[in-house]
Amino acid sequence: MKNKKLFIVIGLGVLLGLTGFLVWRTLSTQPQQPTVEKEVVQEDLEPIDPAIKVDVKESKANTILISVSGMGGKVESVSYEVTYESGGIVQGVNSGSKPIVTALQDAFEREVYLGTCSRNVCRPHPGVKSVTVVLEFHNASGKKSQFSKEYQL
Repeated sequence: MKNKKLFIVIGLGVLLGLTGFLVWRTLSTQPQQPTVEKEVVQEDLEPIDPAIKVDVKESKANTILISVSGMGGKVESVSYEVTYESGGIVQGVNSGSKPIVTALQDAFEREVYLGTCSRNVCRPHPGVKSVTVVLEFHNASGKKSQFSKEYQL
């Protein structure tokens, strides 16, 4: 009886050890996926037409007003990106996937809130002293031009 129990225990131990070895070997020999580095294509954009004037100023608490004039009806849409530092952290706001449709007008204004909003509750980013504004202008033929400048508030 004791010999039978001993053989069962030894058999289970060998079976458990063999199973563990096979699992370890299978997991450790899976082929490594090659790391693919994506090449970032930098698009060279022309500067904006000198007739276009851009102004940025503080309009309300934690809100700036971006004013653009002199487009002469040549611009269909404008994308924007505003970056700033608050509490030692770089923050930003952009127009997202939907640029501002200017409908070939001469000018437009856009208020931009410097903070975060969630579920109709907005929290301002305190201590913003300057903003960097990047505007990308798109004309009717698909040509793009870019404006970038830092503004002190």
